[in-house]
Amino acid sequence: MADAWAAQRCRGAKWGAAFGVLSLAIFAIQVALFWPFTIDDAFITFRYIRQFVAGNGLVFNIGERVEGYSNFLWLMLLSPFHALGLDLVVVAKAIGVLLAVITLWLTAQLAAPLGCGWIAALLLVATAPFAVWAVGGLETMLFACLFAASALAFVQEEETGKGAWSSVLFALLALTRPEGVLFGALAAALRAAKLWRERRAPAIHDWWRLGLWLAPPLVHLAWRLNYYGYPLPNTVYAKSLGLHPRAFIEGAHYLYTSATTLGGVALLLVGSFVVVWRVRALRYAYLLAAVLAYAAFTFVGGGDWMPAQRFLVHVLPAVVVLASVGLQWLADQFEARQRAYVLGGVAGAQVVFLLMGSADLFLIQRIQDAHRFEHSNPALAYIVANLQSGDSIAVNDAGAISYALPLDVRVIDMFGLADAHIAHLKPRFPSGLLGWGDAFGKWDTDYVLAQKPKLIQLTLYPSPESDGFVSPHTSNRELLADARFQQQYRPVSDTLPLRALYQRITP
Repeated sequence: MADAWAAQRCRGAKWGAAFGVLSLAIFAIQVALFWPFTIDDAFITFRYIRQFVAGNGLVFNIGERVEGYSNFLWLMLLSPFHALGLDLVVVAKAIGVLLAVITLWLTAQLAAPLGCGWIAALLLVATAPFAVWAVGGLETMLFACLFAASALAFVQEEETGKGAWSSVLFALLALTRPEGVLFGALAAALRAAKLWRERRAPAIHDWWRLGLWLAPPLVHLAWRLNYYGYPLPNTVYAKSLGLHPRAFIEGAHYLYTSATTLGGVALLLVGSFVVVWRVRALRYAYLLAAVLAYAAFTFVGGGDWMPAQRFLVHVLPAVVVLASVGLQWLADQFEARQRAYVLGGVAGAQVVFLLMGSADLFLIQRIQDAHRFEHSNPALAYIVANLQSGDSIAVNDAGAISYALPLDVRVIDMFGLADAHIAHLKPRFPSGLLGWGDAFGKWDTDYVLAQKPKLIQLTLYPSPESDGFVSPHTSNRELLADARFQQQYRPVSDTLPLRALYQRITP
Protein backbone atom coordinates (compact mmCIF):
# COMPACT_ATOMS: atom_id res chain seq x y z
CA MET A 1 0.00 0.00 0.00
CA ALA A 2 1.05 3.62 -0.35
CA ASP A 3 3.36 5.19 2.24
CA ALA A 4 2.85 8.42 4.19
CA TRP A 5 3.78 10.59 1.21
CA ALA A 6 1.13 8.95 -0.94
CA ALA A 7 -1.47 9.34 1.79
CA GLN A 8 -0.91 13.07 2.13
CA ARG A 9 -1.23 13.53 -1.63
CA CYS A 10 -4.98 12.75 -1.46
CA ARG A 11 -6.34 16.27 -1.62
CA GLY A 12 -9.34 18.11 -2.97
CA ALA A 13 -9.66 18.96 -6.62
CA LYS A 14 -10.92 22.55 -6.47
CA TRP A 15 -9.02 23.32 -9.66
CA GLY A 16 -10.05 20.07 -11.33
CA ALA A 17 -12.88 21.56 -13.38
CA ALA A 18 -10.72 24.42 -14.67
CA PHE A 19 -7.91 22.12 -15.73
CA GLY A 20 -10.45 19.74 -17.26
CA VAL A 21 -11.81 22.53 -19.47
CA LEU A 22 -8.26 23.56 -20.40
CA SER A 23 -7.40 19.96 -21.34
CA LEU A 24 -10.48 19.63 -23.54
CA ALA A 25 -9.71 22.96 -25.22
CA ILE A 26 -6.15 21.89 -26.04
CA PHE A 27 -7.42 18.56 -27.34
CA ALA A 28 -10.07 20.23 -29.52
CA ILE A 29 -7.44 22.49 -31.11
CA GLN A 30 -5.16 19.50 -31.76
CA VAL A 31 -8.01 17.55 -33.35
CA ALA A 32 -8.92 20.48 -35.60
CA LEU A 33 -5.31 20.78 -36.75
CA PHE A 34 -4.81 17.10 -37.54
CA TRP A 35 -8.32 16.18 -38.74
CA PRO A 36 -7.24 15.67 -42.40
CA PHE A 37 -4.72 12.99 -41.33
CA THR A 38 -5.82 9.48 -42.34
CA ILE A 39 -3.20 6.75 -42.50
CA ASP A 40 -3.30 4.60 -45.65
CA ASP A 41 -3.45 1.35 -43.67
CA ALA A 42 -6.85 2.34 -42.27
CA PHE A 43 -8.30 1.91 -45.75
CA ILE A 44 -7.18 -1.72 -45.76
CA THR A 45 -9.50 -2.28 -42.81
CA PHE A 46 -12.19 -0.27 -44.59
CA ARG A 47 -11.96 -2.54 -47.66
CA TYR A 48 -12.41 -5.59 -45.41
CA ILE A 49 -15.50 -3.90 -43.98
CA ARG A 50 -16.85 -3.25 -47.48
CA GLN A 51 -16.32 -6.90 -48.43
CA PHE A 52 -17.84 -8.11 -45.17
CA VAL A 53 -20.98 -5.97 -45.44
CA ALA A 54 -21.34 -6.95 -49.12
CA GLY A 55 -21.49 -10.61 -48.08
CA ASN A 56 -18.10 -11.65 -49.46
CA GLY A 57 -16.66 -12.56 -46.07
CA LEU A 58 -13.77 -11.06 -44.11
CA VAL A 59 -11.48 -10.92 -47.14
CA PHE A 60 -9.38 -8.35 -48.97
CA ASN A 61 -9.87 -9.95 -52.38
CA ILE A 62 -12.91 -12.06 -53.14
CA GLY A 63 -12.13 -15.74 -52.72
CA GLU A 64 -8.80 -15.18 -50.90
CA ARG A 65 -8.86 -15.75 -47.15
CA VAL A 66 -6.01 -13.59 -45.89
CA GLU A 67 -6.20 -11.77 -42.56
CA GLY A 68 -4.69 -8.49 -43.71
CA TYR A 69 -5.90 -6.61 -40.64
CA SER A 70 -4.85 -6.82 -37.00
CA ASN A 71 -7.81 -5.01 -35.45
CA PHE A 72 -10.74 -7.43 -35.36
CA LEU A 73 -12.80 -5.55 -32.76
CA TRP A 74 -12.32 -2.21 -34.55
CA LEU A 75 -13.44 -3.79 -37.81
CA MET A 76 -16.55 -5.22 -36.14
CA LEU A 77 -17.30 -1.90 -34.46
CA LEU A 78 -17.26 0.05 -37.73
CA SER A 79 -19.11 -2.49 -39.90
CA PRO A 80 -22.68 -1.56 -38.79
CA PHE A 81 -22.03 2.08 -39.67
CA HIS A 82 -20.99 1.13 -43.19
CA ALA A 83 -24.10 -1.05 -43.48
CA LEU A 84 -26.12 2.08 -42.69
CA GLY A 85 -24.43 3.90 -45.56
CA LEU A 86 -22.26 6.21 -43.45
CA ASP A 87 -18.81 7.40 -44.52
CA LEU A 88 -16.26 5.11 -42.85
CA VAL A 89 -13.57 7.79 -42.74
CA VAL A 90 -15.77 10.25 -40.86
CA VAL A 91 -17.18 7.57 -38.58
CA ALA A 92 -13.73 6.24 -37.68
CA LYS A 93 -12.51 9.73 -36.84
CA ALA A 94 -15.61 10.61 -34.80
CA ILE A 95 -15.43 7.40 -32.77
CA GLY A 96 -11.70 7.93 -32.28
CA VAL A 97 -12.29 11.41 -30.86
CA LEU A 98 -15.01 10.11 -28.53
CA LEU A 99 -12.75 7.32 -27.30
CA ALA A 100 -9.96 9.85 -26.77
CA VAL A 101 -12.17 11.95 -24.48
CA ILE A 102 -13.05 8.83 -22.48
CA THR A 103 -9.36 7.93 -22.31
CA LEU A 104 -8.61 11.41 -21.01
CA TRP A 105 -11.06 10.93 -18.14
CA LEU A 106 -9.77 7.43 -17.37
CA THR A 107 -6.19 8.70 -17.28
CA ALA A 108 -7.12 11.41 -14.80
CA GLN A 109 -8.80 8.76 -12.64
CA LEU A 110 -5.69 6.60 -12.66
CA ALA A 111 -3.61 9.49 -11.32
CA ALA A 112 -6.31 10.92 -9.02
CA PRO A 113 -5.34 9.17 -5.73
CA LEU A 114 -2.09 11.12 -5.62
CA GLY A 115 -3.76 14.41 -6.50
CA CYS A 116 -2.08 14.71 -9.91
CA GLY A 117 -4.89 13.75 -12.25
CA TRP A 118 -4.88 17.24 -13.77
CA ILE A 119 -1.19 16.96 -14.63
CA ALA A 120 -1.70 13.61 -16.35
CA ALA A 121 -4.64 14.99 -18.35
CA LEU A 122 -2.67 18.03 -19.52
CA LEU A 123 0.35 15.95 -20.50
CA LEU A 124 -1.90 13.56 -22.41
CA VAL A 125 -3.71 16.16 -24.54
CA ALA A 126 -0.53 18.18 -25.15
CA THR A 127 1.20 15.12 -26.64
CA ALA A 128 0.56 15.50 -30.38
CA PRO A 129 0.40 11.75 -31.23
CA PHE A 130 -2.65 11.45 -28.96
CA ALA A 131 -4.73 13.75 -31.18
CA VAL A 132 -3.10 12.56 -34.40
CA TRP A 133 -4.11 8.97 -33.78
CA ALA A 134 -7.53 9.92 -32.49
CA VAL A 135 -8.33 10.91 -36.09
CA GLY A 136 -5.93 8.58 -37.96
CA GLY A 137 -8.59 5.99 -38.80
CA LEU A 138 -6.99 2.98 -37.11
CA GLU A 139 -7.82 1.21 -33.84
CA THR A 140 -5.16 3.10 -31.89
CA MET A 141 -7.53 5.06 -29.69
CA LEU A 142 -9.77 2.05 -29.06
CA PHE A 143 -6.70 0.18 -27.83
CA ALA A 144 -5.53 3.08 -25.62
CA CYS A 145 -9.02 3.50 -24.17
CA LEU A 146 -9.45 -0.19 -23.39
CA PHE A 147 -5.96 -0.31 -21.90
CA ALA A 148 -6.72 2.60 -19.55
CA ALA A 149 -10.16 1.18 -18.69
CA SER A 150 -8.87 -2.32 -18.01
CA ALA A 151 -5.97 -1.00 -15.91
CA LEU A 152 -8.30 1.17 -13.83
CA ALA A 153 -10.81 -1.67 -13.37
CA PHE A 154 -8.09 -4.14 -12.41
CA VAL A 155 -6.45 -1.97 -9.76
CA GLN A 156 -9.83 -1.02 -8.29
CA GLU A 157 -10.80 -4.68 -8.08
CA GLU A 158 -7.52 -5.47 -6.33
CA GLU A 159 -7.98 -2.55 -3.96
CA THR A 160 -11.59 -3.41 -3.06
CA GLY A 161 -11.54 -7.19 -3.53
CA LYS A 162 -14.69 -7.01 -5.65
CA GLY A 163 -15.57 -7.00 -9.33
CA ALA A 164 -14.58 -8.80 -12.54
CA TRP A 165 -15.10 -6.20 -15.25
CA SER A 166 -11.36 -5.95 -15.85
CA SER A 167 -11.40 -9.46 -17.32
CA VAL A 168 -14.01 -8.47 -19.89
CA LEU A 169 -12.01 -5.37 -20.77
CA PHE A 170 -8.78 -7.37 -21.05
CA ALA A 171 -10.58 -9.76 -23.41
CA LEU A 172 -11.77 -6.86 -25.58
CA LEU A 173 -8.22 -5.49 -25.56
CA ALA A 174 -6.90 -8.81 -26.89
CA LEU A 175 -9.54 -8.73 -29.64
CA THR A 176 -8.52 -5.20 -30.61
CA ARG A 177 -4.88 -6.09 -31.32
CA PRO A 178 -3.05 -9.41 -30.77
CA GLU A 179 -0.53 -7.89 -28.33
CA GLY A 180 -3.43 -6.79 -26.14
CA VAL A 181 -3.24 -10.21 -24.48
CA LEU A 182 0.00 -9.01 -22.88
CA PHE A 183 -1.78 -6.73 -20.42
CA GLY A 184 -4.25 -9.35 -19.25
CA ALA A 185 -1.38 -11.78 -18.74
CA LEU A 186 0.49 -9.15 -16.74
CA ALA A 187 -2.52 -8.57 -14.50
CA ALA A 188 -2.94 -12.31 -13.99
CA ALA A 189 0.75 -12.60 -13.06
CA LEU A 190 0.47 -9.79 -10.51
CA ARG A 191 -2.63 -11.40 -9.03
CA ALA A 192 -0.89 -14.77 -8.83
CA ALA A 193 2.14 -13.16 -7.17
CA LYS A 194 -0.11 -11.52 -4.58
CA LEU A 195 -1.81 -14.83 -3.78
CA TRP A 196 1.57 -16.53 -3.49
CA ARG A 197 2.92 -13.89 -1.10
CA GLU A 198 -0.21 -14.22 1.05
CA ARG A 199 -0.03 -18.03 0.89
CA ARG A 200 -3.60 -18.20 -0.45
CA ALA A 201 -5.08 -20.47 -3.08
CA PRO A 202 -7.09 -18.93 -5.96
CA ALA A 203 -10.74 -18.45 -5.06
CA ILE A 204 -13.74 -19.18 -7.30
CA HIS A 205 -13.78 -15.47 -8.08
CA ASP A 206 -10.24 -15.69 -9.46
CA TRP A 207 -11.15 -18.56 -11.76
CA TRP A 208 -14.16 -16.61 -13.03
CA ARG A 209 -11.95 -13.65 -13.82
CA LEU A 210 -9.47 -15.88 -15.63
CA GLY A 211 -12.24 -17.51 -17.67
CA LEU A 212 -13.85 -14.23 -18.64
CA TRP A 213 -10.50 -12.96 -19.88
CA LEU A 214 -9.43 -16.04 -21.84
CA ALA A 215 -12.69 -17.30 -23.34
CA PRO A 216 -13.33 -14.63 -26.05
CA PRO A 217 -9.74 -14.56 -27.39
CA LEU A 218 -9.61 -18.37 -27.46
CA VAL A 219 -12.89 -18.56 -29.36
CA HIS A 220 -11.57 -15.97 -31.79
CA LEU A 221 -8.32 -17.92 -32.16
CA ALA A 222 -10.24 -21.09 -33.01
CA TRP A 223 -12.26 -19.19 -35.61
CA ARG A 224 -9.10 -17.60 -37.05
CA LEU A 225 -7.39 -20.98 -37.45
CA ASN A 226 -10.44 -22.39 -39.17
CA TYR A 227 -11.07 -19.38 -41.43
CA TYR A 228 -7.55 -18.17 -42.26
CA GLY A 229 -5.36 -21.14 -41.33
CA TYR A 230 -2.84 -19.26 -39.18
CA PRO A 231 -2.76 -18.45 -35.44
CA LEU A 232 -1.79 -14.79 -35.99
CA PRO A 233 -2.94 -12.11 -38.46
CA ASN A 234 -1.17 -12.00 -41.80
CA THR A 235 0.06 -8.51 -40.93
CA VAL A 236 2.14 -9.96 -38.10
CA TYR A 237 3.92 -12.33 -40.45
CA ALA A 238 4.39 -9.57 -43.05
CA LYS A 239 6.05 -7.20 -40.57
CA SER A 240 7.96 -9.79 -38.58
CA LEU A 241 11.72 -9.56 -38.94
CA GLY A 242 12.23 -12.59 -36.73
CA LEU A 243 15.19 -12.27 -34.38
CA HIS A 244 17.25 -10.45 -36.97
CA PRO A 245 19.52 -7.77 -35.41
CA ARG A 246 17.83 -5.26 -37.73
CA ALA A 247 14.66 -5.61 -35.63
CA PHE A 248 16.45 -4.77 -32.40
CA ILE A 249 18.16 -1.74 -33.94
CA GLU A 250 14.89 -0.41 -35.31
CA GLY A 251 13.09 -1.23 -32.06
CA ALA A 252 15.70 0.60 -29.99
CA HIS A 253 15.49 3.61 -32.28
CA TYR A 254 11.71 3.62 -32.02
CA LEU A 255 11.89 3.62 -28.21
CA TYR A 256 14.41 6.45 -28.34
CA THR A 257 12.23 8.61 -30.59
CA SER A 258 9.18 7.83 -28.44
CA ALA A 259 11.04 8.99 -25.33
CA THR A 260 12.26 12.18 -27.01
CA THR A 261 8.70 12.91 -28.14
CA LEU A 262 7.85 13.26 -24.45
CA GLY A 263 10.99 15.23 -23.64
CA GLY A 264 13.36 12.39 -22.87
CA VAL A 265 13.42 9.44 -20.49
CA ALA A 266 13.92 11.62 -17.41
CA LEU A 267 10.21 12.03 -16.67
CA LEU A 268 9.53 8.31 -16.92
CA LEU A 269 12.61 7.47 -14.87
CA VAL A 270 11.61 9.88 -12.10
CA GLY A 271 8.09 8.51 -12.13
CA SER A 272 9.43 4.97 -12.02
CA PHE A 273 11.67 5.83 -9.07
CA VAL A 274 8.76 7.29 -7.14
CA VAL A 275 6.54 4.30 -7.87
CA VAL A 276 9.15 1.76 -6.82
CA TRP A 277 10.61 3.50 -3.79
CA ARG A 278 7.93 5.88 -2.53
CA VAL A 279 4.49 4.76 -3.72
CA ARG A 280 4.28 1.05 -3.10
CA ALA A 281 0.82 0.72 -4.58
CA LEU A 282 -0.41 -1.89 -7.07
CA ARG A 283 -2.07 0.84 -9.15
CA TYR A 284 1.19 2.44 -10.23
CA ALA A 285 3.25 -0.74 -10.13
CA TYR A 286 0.91 -2.25 -12.72
CA LEU A 287 1.18 0.82 -14.96
CA LEU A 288 4.98 0.76 -14.75
CA ALA A 289 5.08 -2.96 -15.49
CA ALA A 290 2.73 -2.43 -18.46
CA VAL A 291 4.95 0.29 -19.94
CA LEU A 292 8.09 -1.80 -19.51
CA ALA A 293 6.45 -4.90 -20.98
CA TYR A 294 5.18 -2.97 -23.99
CA ALA A 295 8.60 -1.38 -24.45
CA ALA A 296 10.13 -4.87 -24.54
CA PHE A 297 7.52 -5.93 -27.11
CA THR A 298 8.31 -2.87 -29.23
CA PHE A 299 12.05 -3.50 -29.01
CA VAL A 300 11.79 -7.13 -30.10
CA GLY A 301 9.21 -6.36 -32.78
CA GLY A 302 11.26 -3.63 -34.44
CA GLY A 303 8.98 -0.70 -33.68
CA ASP A 304 6.57 0.73 -36.23
CA TRP A 305 6.92 2.60 -39.52
CA MET A 306 3.94 4.92 -39.12
CA PRO A 307 4.40 8.60 -38.20
CA ALA A 308 3.66 10.25 -34.86
CA GLN A 309 4.65 7.33 -32.62
CA ARG A 310 1.54 5.18 -32.92
CA PHE A 311 2.80 2.52 -30.51
CA LEU A 312 3.51 5.16 -27.86
CA VAL A 313 -0.17 6.13 -27.86
CA HIS A 314 -1.17 2.58 -26.96
CA VAL A 315 0.34 2.98 -23.46
CA LEU A 316 0.45 6.77 -23.30
CA PRO A 317 -2.11 6.91 -20.44
CA ALA A 318 0.26 4.91 -18.24
CA VAL A 319 3.29 6.94 -19.31
CA VAL A 320 1.73 10.31 -18.46
CA VAL A 321 0.40 8.99 -15.13
CA LEU A 322 3.91 7.88 -14.14
CA ALA A 323 5.35 11.19 -15.32
CA SER A 324 2.75 13.18 -13.37
CA VAL A 325 3.47 11.21 -10.20
CA GLY A 326 7.16 12.04 -10.63
CA LEU A 327 6.45 15.73 -11.18
CA GLN A 328 4.21 15.84 -8.11
CA TRP A 329 6.89 14.21 -5.96
CA LEU A 330 9.56 16.63 -7.20
CA ALA A 331 7.38 19.60 -6.25
CA ASP A 332 6.78 18.16 -2.79
CA GLN A 333 10.49 18.26 -2.04
CA PHE A 334 10.15 22.03 -1.67
CA GLU A 335 8.56 24.03 1.10
CA ALA A 336 4.78 24.30 1.13
CA ARG A 337 4.72 27.90 -0.18
CA GLN A 338 6.95 26.98 -3.12
CA ARG A 339 5.30 23.75 -4.20
CA ALA A 340 2.57 25.27 -6.35
CA TYR A 341 5.10 27.44 -8.20
CA VAL A 342 7.50 24.56 -8.75
CA LEU A 343 4.79 22.17 -9.88
CA GLY A 344 3.14 24.74 -12.13
CA GLY A 345 6.46 25.79 -13.60
CA VAL A 346 7.79 22.30 -14.33
CA ALA A 347 4.46 20.91 -15.57
CA GLY A 348 3.84 24.05 -17.61
CA ALA A 349 7.27 23.82 -19.22
CA GLN A 350 6.62 20.20 -20.13
CA VAL A 351 3.25 21.07 -21.67
CA VAL A 352 4.87 23.86 -23.71
CA PHE A 353 7.54 21.43 -24.93
CA LEU A 354 4.88 18.95 -26.00
CA LEU A 355 2.90 21.64 -27.82
CA MET A 356 6.09 22.57 -29.69
CA GLY A 357 6.11 18.96 -30.86
CA SER A 358 2.58 19.48 -32.16
CA ALA A 359 3.72 22.57 -34.06
CA ASP A 360 6.56 20.57 -35.59
CA LEU A 361 4.20 17.83 -36.79
CA PHE A 362 1.77 20.38 -38.19
CA LEU A 363 4.03 23.06 -39.65
CA ILE A 364 7.26 21.22 -40.50
CA GLN A 365 6.41 17.56 -41.09
CA ARG A 366 2.88 18.46 -42.25
CA ILE A 367 1.61 14.96 -41.69
CA GLN A 368 -1.97 16.20 -42.01
CA ASP A 369 -1.25 16.90 -45.70
CA ALA A 370 1.14 14.01 -46.38
CA HIS A 371 -1.48 11.49 -45.25
CA ARG A 372 -4.67 12.99 -46.64
CA PHE A 373 -7.15 10.90 -48.61
CA GLU A 374 -8.36 12.74 -51.71
CA HIS A 375 -10.62 11.28 -54.38
CA SER A 376 -9.23 13.95 -56.72
CA ASN A 377 -5.70 12.55 -56.58
CA PRO A 378 -4.66 12.17 -60.26
CA ALA A 379 -3.07 8.75 -59.79
CA LEU A 380 -6.08 7.40 -57.88
CA ALA A 381 -8.47 8.87 -60.45
CA TYR A 382 -6.53 7.20 -63.28
CA ILE A 383 -6.56 3.84 -61.51
CA VAL A 384 -10.30 3.95 -60.85
CA ALA A 385 -11.04 5.01 -64.44
CA ASN A 386 -8.89 2.32 -66.06
CA LEU A 387 -9.66 -0.79 -63.98
CA GLN A 388 -12.79 -2.85 -64.44
CA SER A 389 -14.27 -5.90 -62.80
CA GLY A 390 -11.88 -8.84 -63.01
CA ASP A 391 -8.79 -6.68 -63.53
CA SER A 392 -5.86 -6.70 -61.12
CA ILE A 393 -3.36 -4.16 -59.83
CA ALA A 394 -0.13 -4.52 -57.84
CA VAL A 395 0.43 -1.72 -55.33
CA ASN A 396 2.73 -0.34 -52.67
CA ASP A 397 -0.08 1.61 -51.01
CA ALA A 398 -2.70 -1.04 -50.50
CA GLY A 399 -5.15 1.09 -48.52
CA ALA A 400 -6.73 4.06 -50.28
CA ILE A 401 -6.36 2.48 -53.73
CA SER A 402 -8.11 -0.75 -52.74
CA TYR A 403 -10.83 1.19 -50.90
CA ALA A 404 -11.67 3.22 -54.01
CA LEU A 405 -11.79 0.23 -56.38
CA PRO A 406 -14.66 -2.16 -57.05
CA LEU A 407 -14.61 -5.15 -54.71
CA ASP A 408 -14.04 -7.63 -57.56
CA VAL A 409 -10.81 -5.94 -58.68
CA ARG A 410 -7.91 -7.99 -57.33
CA VAL A 411 -5.36 -5.92 -55.43
CA ILE A 412 -1.88 -7.42 -54.97
CA ASP A 413 -0.23 -5.91 -51.91
CA MET A 414 3.48 -5.96 -52.76
CA PHE A 415 4.47 -5.34 -49.12
CA GLY A 416 2.53 -8.44 -48.07
CA LEU A 417 0.14 -7.04 -45.45
CA ALA A 418 -2.81 -8.51 -47.35
CA ASP A 419 -0.89 -11.12 -49.35
CA ALA A 420 -0.13 -14.47 -47.70
CA HIS A 421 2.64 -15.48 -50.10
CA ILE A 422 4.75 -12.37 -49.55
CA ALA A 423 4.02 -12.21 -45.81
CA HIS A 424 5.50 -15.66 -45.20
CA LEU A 425 8.72 -15.12 -47.12
CA LYS A 426 12.00 -15.11 -45.24
CA PRO A 427 13.12 -11.50 -44.68
CA ARG A 428 16.21 -10.29 -46.52
CA PHE A 429 18.15 -7.07 -46.21
CA PRO A 430 20.42 -6.53 -49.23
CA SER A 431 21.08 -2.94 -48.09
CA GLY A 432 22.82 -4.26 -44.99
CA LEU A 433 22.20 -4.07 -41.28
CA LEU A 434 21.84 -0.30 -41.35
CA GLY A 435 20.64 -0.15 -44.94
CA TRP A 436 17.92 1.92 -46.53
CA GLY A 437 14.75 0.96 -48.34
CA ASP A 438 14.35 -2.71 -47.46
CA ALA A 439 11.09 -2.10 -45.53
CA PHE A 440 9.97 -5.39 -43.94
CA GLY A 441 12.50 -7.30 -46.03
CA LYS A 442 9.85 -9.22 -47.96
CA TRP A 443 9.08 -8.94 -51.66
CA ASP A 444 8.95 -11.22 -54.69
CA THR A 445 9.42 -9.77 -58.17
CA ASP A 446 8.79 -13.12 -59.88
CA TYR A 447 5.52 -13.55 -58.00
CA VAL A 448 4.25 -10.06 -58.86
CA LEU A 449 5.06 -10.36 -62.57
CA ALA A 450 3.51 -13.84 -62.73
CA GLN A 451 0.16 -12.33 -61.67
CA LYS A 452 0.18 -10.15 -64.81
CA PRO A 453 -1.47 -7.15 -63.15
CA LYS A 454 -2.93 -4.59 -65.54
CA LEU A 455 -1.39 -1.75 -63.52
CA ILE A 456 1.53 -1.56 -61.11
CA GLN A 457 1.77 1.33 -58.64
CA LEU A 458 5.27 2.18 -57.41
CA THR A 459 6.75 4.87 -55.19
CA LEU A 460 8.94 7.29 -57.17
CA TYR A 461 10.67 10.59 -56.46
CA PRO A 462 12.72 12.85 -58.75
CA SER A 463 16.34 11.71 -58.66
CA PRO A 464 18.69 14.31 -57.13
CA GLU A 465 21.51 12.99 -59.32
CA SER A 466 19.81 12.89 -62.73
CA ASP A 467 16.71 13.90 -64.68
CA GLY A 468 15.08 10.55 -63.94
CA PHE A 469 13.22 9.09 -60.98
CA VAL A 470 14.24 6.90 -58.07
CA SER A 471 12.33 4.72 -55.63
CA PRO A 472 13.05 4.60 -51.88
CA HIS A 473 12.12 0.90 -51.81
CA THR A 474 14.58 -1.86 -52.67
CA SER A 475 11.69 -3.99 -53.96
CA ASN A 476 10.65 -1.26 -56.41
CA ARG A 477 14.20 -0.71 -57.62
CA GLU A 478 14.57 -4.45 -58.24
CA LEU A 479 11.31 -4.48 -60.19
CA LEU A 480 12.29 -1.45 -62.30
CA ALA A 481 15.59 -3.11 -63.19
CA ASP A 482 13.97 -6.41 -64.23
CA ALA A 483 14.10 -7.02 -68.01
CA ARG A 484 10.64 -8.63 -68.01
CA PHE A 485 9.12 -5.58 -66.35
CA GLN A 486 10.80 -3.26 -68.84
CA GLN A 487 9.41 -5.29 -71.75
CA GLN A 488 5.88 -5.69 -70.41
CA TYR A 489 5.12 -2.33 -68.73
CA ARG A 490 5.28 1.35 -69.61
CA PRO A 491 4.63 4.41 -67.39
CA VAL A 492 1.29 6.03 -68.10
CA SER A 493 2.84 9.52 -67.98
CA ASP A 494 6.20 11.27 -67.99
CA THR A 495 5.39 13.38 -64.93
CA LEU A 496 4.53 12.63 -61.32
CA PRO A 497 2.29 11.42 -59.78
CA LEU A 498 1.17 9.44 -62.85
CA ARG A 499 4.81 8.59 -63.60
CA ALA A 500 4.63 6.09 -60.70
CA LEU A 501 1.92 4.09 -62.51
CA TYR A 502 2.91 1.43 -65.01
CA GLN A 503 0.47 -0.19 -67.43
CA ARG A 504 0.85 -3.62 -68.96
CA ILE A 505 1.41 -3.43 -72.74
CA THR A 506 1.75 -7.15 -73.52
CA PRO A 507 -0.93 -9.85 -73.34
